[in-house]
Amino acid sequence: MILDRFALTGKVAIVTGSGRGIGKGIALAFAEAGADLVCVDMTAGQMESTVAEVQRLGRRALAIPCDAREGEQVDRMVNQAKQEFGRIDILVNNAGGSPFRPSLKTNQLAWEAIVRENLTTTFLCSKAAAAVMLEQKSGSIVNISTRDSQIPCPGMMAYGAAKAGVNSLTLTLAWELAPYVRVNAILPGAVLTEGSAPALEPVKDRIVANTPLKRLGKPEDIALAALYLASSASDWVTGRLFEIDGGIEFVPLTAELMADGAKERPKGQT
Repeated sequence: MILDRFALTGKVAIVTGSGRGIGKGIALAFAEAGADLVCVDMTAGQMESTVAEVQRLGRRALAIPCDAREGEQVDRMVNQAKQEFGRIDILVNNAGGSPFRPSLKTNQLAWEAIVRENLTTTFLCSKAAAAVMLEQKSGSIVNISTRDSQIPCPGMMAYGAAKAGVNSLTLTLAWELAPYVRVNAILPGAVLTEGSAPALEPVKDRIVANTPLKRLGKPEDIALAALYLASSASDWVTGRLFEIDGGIEFVPLTAELMADGAKERPKGQT
């Protein structure tokens, strides 16, 4: 059956930033498809509900607190996941985010922090998981980038630049890890989550009006794309960037609107 190609039965997936939003949506979609989950976030408390929901779906779930910006912690996390499940089939690099910060008010410390949170985390997790996948001679890495990496990104320059780096990393790793490990990226548009809601509220009408499919994204929209890229349905797909954004091209938002949307914006985007 062709739909069997989308199943993840017997697979083990690591999802970073899986405590809420897009990461949680991906973890639950993978569990529904049959995967066991390694849920990774900064603190255990953020992962409790995700782990509980995965277990209610009849799958095993392991919560590992990990600061993905720190290489030693990432290595320990991957080793623990392998020891618990015996293999690692899928890695989703979802952790990341940024506050609103105009370019000329971005100092070096802020720039480096945003790059570490979005690009360095992806590099460290990919490197550690890929070593296990190459040993197995199979695996799939799915990076969560952003449409902001390909369009003007007022107020989010460092974030857009870091995610553009994620895109480049995706393309290069796809070549270096082939033919055993596939590497692809998803570039979400405006996805409504508990983390993004404060920033999107002042600008959502303008975004929706300029979106052909006339709505904001939902975590499950991104989760379905991740499921495709994680499963054998995409066995002939690597080194590709998938824009999941309702068809939008670019909506010029004024600095005032962006600033209003960022006043109460949490650090995490996903």
